[in-house]
Amino acid sequence: MNLIPQSRNVTTSPETDCPLGGVGTGLSRFVLGPRDERFAIDHGHPSHAIEVDALSFDASSEREAGGMLVCVHQGEAKLLGAAGRWTLPAGHMVFIPSERSYRLASARPVHLTLVKFTRSESIWRHPGCWAVLMSPLAIEMASFARRWGADRDPTDTIANDFFRTMGQLLSIWFDAKRKMWTPFSNDPEMAYAIAFARQNLETASITDAAHAAGMSERTLRRRFKDELGISWREFINEARMSEAIKLLREGACSVTQTAYAVGFNSVGAFSVAFTAYTGSTPRSFARR
Repeated sequence: MNLIPQSRNVTTSPETDCPLGGVGTGLSRFVLGPRDERFAIDHGHPSHAIEVDALSFDASSEREAGGMLVCVHQGEAKLLGAAGRWTLPAGHMVFIPSERSYRLASARPVHLTLVKFTRSESIWRHPGCWAVLMSPLAIEMASFARRWGADRDPTDTIANDFFRTMGQLLSIWFDAKRKMWTPFSNDPEMAYAIAFARQNLETASITDAAHAAGMSERTLRRRFKDELGISWREFINEARMSEAIKLLREGACSVTQTAYAVGFNSVGAFSVAFTAYTGSTPRSFARR
């Protein structure tokens, strides 16, 4: 799929830039991978948790009846949804609300905990999926939850109280701004502006992106707010941090090279921004 006019020299691909692919409009263009039953939420089961320790996986769902908390302990997972894509490094978690289409995949070894809520225990106030750094409490509770699998006794009051408490804690754990998120737009002009910015992170400005997409800077600022729900500044920070995470995980670039590659003028400024975003310094993240 190519949403960008052929005369403009910016490329997109369903795998890297756009979580939707194929033909048509809206969710009909959602690219689903194979259905992996480990990730499917069966509403006939009580709320439970499972551990996934796999060399790779590709799981999809057109809709799930209950919400699912995905905790990444080791490795990295990619989540694709109708509104954007998330890159989830180790130590982070994402909540996929009920009735949301998604594709969750990893091409490398990864260790996850999936907490599946089937009894409306989760309290969720955000639009769509959300990703955050796992708190020490979240890490401990995710690990503890694995003692109750899909075949557990649905009348177990301790388990029921545990998952009810965990579902209520979501509103506390996910109280910060949306992170690890690269937005997607069905509109060709907005899709072009997003693609242009992501491919020119080192020098991209809203003036350049607006000019490349054929609209005024004022219009682009307004449309980011109105259509994506974030400001240009928030978007470009998300894009830079996502690319920095990728470069540091691949190990091909030093911290200094990464800082300049994603548009920072100094390593110090990059380190402050990266630490605020991930909870880890660039060097610590790269070592881990």
